[in-house]
Amino acid sequence: MGYILALCLALCWGTAPLTTKNIVSALPPVWGTFYRVLAGLVFFAVLYAVQRKSLKIPLSKLWKPALLGFTLILFPFAALSWGQQFVAPTVGGIFYGTVPIWSFIAAGIFLGGEDRFTLRRTIGVIFGLIGMWTIMWPMVSAGAQSLGNSPKAIFGCTAFILMTWSLGMGGVLIKKIMVDERAITPQANTFYQYLISAVILLAAACVCETAPAPAAFSAKVTVSILAAGVLSSAVAFLLMVALVRRWGATRMAAVAYLSPVVAMAGDFITAGRIPSGPETGGLLLIFASLFLIQKKVSAKN
Repeated sequence: MGYILALCLALCWGTAPLTTKNIVSALPPVWGTFYRVLAGLVFFAVLYAVQRKSLKIPLSKLWKPALLGFTLILFPFAALSWGQQFVAPTVGGIFYGTVPIWSFIAAGIFLGGEDRFTLRRTIGVIFGLIGMWTIMWPMVSAGAQSLGNSPKAIFGCTAFILMTWSLGMGGVLIKKIMVDERAITPQANTFYQYLISAVILLAAACVCETAPAPAAFSAKVTVSILAAGVLSSAVAFLLMVALVRRWGATRMAAVAYLSPVVAMAGDFITAGRIPSGPETGGLLLIFASLFLIQKKVSAKN
C-alpha cells in the first residue's frame, strides 16, 4: 500500500511545475499562488465538513499550523510560481527531486531513529546529488539562456533551491509537530495551515501585484489552478502525511526523486520534448539513490 501512495504522490508533485507554468503564464505569481492555495483550502473545508471533523484549536497552539503552512505551502508554492516563470516545467521537476537531500539532513539531525544517518543513505544522497548535477550541468554550462532564454532564469533556479529546502524541512516538521501532536487534530492542523497561508498570500498579492482581470481565467488556467490546488497541493499533502506515518520523513521525501520523471513525461506529452542523454543518465543515478535512501533501516544498523 505504501508504494501505491508513493506513486500517487509522485504524480501529484511531478505535475505541479507544468500546471504552475500554465498559471503564471496568465496570472501574476503571488495571485497565482493565492488561487492555488484557495483551491486547496476549499477542498479541505468541504472534505472536513462532510466528514464532520472538529476544527477547534487552542490559540496557544496556532503557531504550529502557521509554521507548517509557511514551510510546506506559502513559501515553497510562491517560490515555485516565481521561478517557473523563467524555466521549462522539466527544470522545476528536476529541482523537486532534490527535496530528499534536505529532508535527509534535517531528519538525521532532528529525528534520529528510523530517519537517522547511515552509510548507505549517505551514499544514496551522494548518488542523488551527482544525478541532479548530471541533469543540470548542460543547462548551467550553456548559460542562463539555455534555462529559459532569460538571464532571470538563474534567479528562478535559486528560487527552486529555496523551495526544495523549505519542503525538505517541512517534511521533518510534519513528524515533529503534526504526526506526533496530540493536542491538535490532523484535520484542524491542515485546515489552518491553508487558511493562514491563504490570508497572508491574499494580503501580499493586494499590496504587491495588480489583481488579474476575469479574462485571464481561461479554461486552461482554471483547470491548472484546480489541478495544482487540489491534486498537487491538498491531495498530495494527505498522501505525504500518510507516508510519513508509514515510512518516516526520510523515506517519504525520497518520493520526490520521481518528480523529474513525471515532469519530463508531462513535457513530452504536451510539447513533444524528449529527454537528453545527460537527463537520462542522471535519472538512472537518481533511481539508485532512491533505492539506497528509501530502504528501511534495520534496528541493528
